Amino acid sequence: MPQQEYHALGLMSGSSLDGLDIAYCHFTLAHGDEGVAAKAWSIAAAEALPFSEDWKRRLVSLPESSALELALAHAQFGRYVGELVNRFLEKHRVAPALIASHGHTIFHYPEQGLTLQIGDGAAIAAVTGYPVIDNFRMQDVALGGQGAPLAPIADKLLFPEYDLMLNLGGIANMTYKGAGRYVAFDNTGANQVLNALAGELGLPYDDGGRLAARGRLLPDLLEAMERLDFFQKPYPKSLGNDWVREAMTAPYLKYEGSVEDKLHTACVQIARQIAADLERILKQEGHPGRPLRMMATGGGAFNTFLMQCIGKECEKICSLAIEAPSPEAAAFKEAALMALMGVLRITNIPNCLPTVTNASRPAIGGAIHQGWKRQV
Repeated sequence: MPQQEYHALGLMSGSSLDGLDIAYCHFTLAHGDEGVAAKAWSIAAAEALPFSEDWKRRLVSLPESSALELALAHAQFGRYVGELVNRFLEKHRVAPALIASHGHTIFHYPEQGLTLQIGDGAAIAAVTGYPVIDNFRMQDVALGGQGAPLAPIADKLLFPEYDLMLNLGGIANMTYKGAGRYVAFDNTGANQVLNALAGELGLPYDDGGRLAARGRLLPDLLEAMERLDFFQKPYPKSLGNDWVREAMTAPYLKYEGSVEDKLHTACVQIARQIAADLERILKQEGHPGRPLRMMATGGGAFNTFLMQCIGKECEKICSLAIEAPSPEAAAFKEAALMALMGVLRITNIPNCLPTVTNASRPAIGGAIHQGWKRQV
């Protein structure tokens, strides 16, 4: 099988608003009659660049803004992202073949044929000079899919040794490698909720889950969260940031109790939902009859108390070893995912899995904006 090397920059603006994750990745892909395989890959350089307070405020308020304000933010956020990328490129002295940008999700209503990520790729290309690929989700949505989660294509190509992949970002999502197919879906709001609660104490996040570990369970709050309609729906399914804010974050913030107790309860709720989804997957897709390996990534993987809760709840379902990759891969997996999706886009290989999203066919997602320093 012929092999080809690619050098791509992946950008992820996550729902937890902690900043722009940037990963400069090398991929060696082998192309053959049965598709594409990743023979080798690495993250050569990576960095998380925080957003300014002004941009944090703007991004939070955009769902309630005017059409003009949304359009301006799309263009201006693209230029801002381009400036952050230039800072990264100069610091690390790298020149990518392409930049793949997820953008920042403002609306996600796949059942109405809509998902919107702002951060104009044309503006990023104009500022950096490199070709930019963006708008990865909409092609899948147009084909009747959820447009999410995107992670399974990276799980399939970059982490084939695992049975389960759990990403604990602003929203938690899970991938399962079943017999002949991958399934994946969003589980619950995660770091969005935890970070908002920590913010009540003036903290960006609960470092290591130390505050949550000191708290106590609030049974009424836990029960109210577990009754939410989304948790009862079958997969495939996906979550939008606005749903998490309204259905989860707001009730957690309004509930009368200490921050420690609410953080504790949120960690237990996240863990119980992940375990319930694991049980649902194994019942529907079939259990391979052996101990399973799960890889945990995302910011939540560094929350010791949350991971202890997840391990405790999942052990009730099956024999499961939860493992973390290198700290760099755990922190920047989603940015690496975007770099991979960009590479697949320019080689015209599907980068969304219809078994995951329920689209009518595999999608080759992404709009290309050519650069002036380099083109694809």
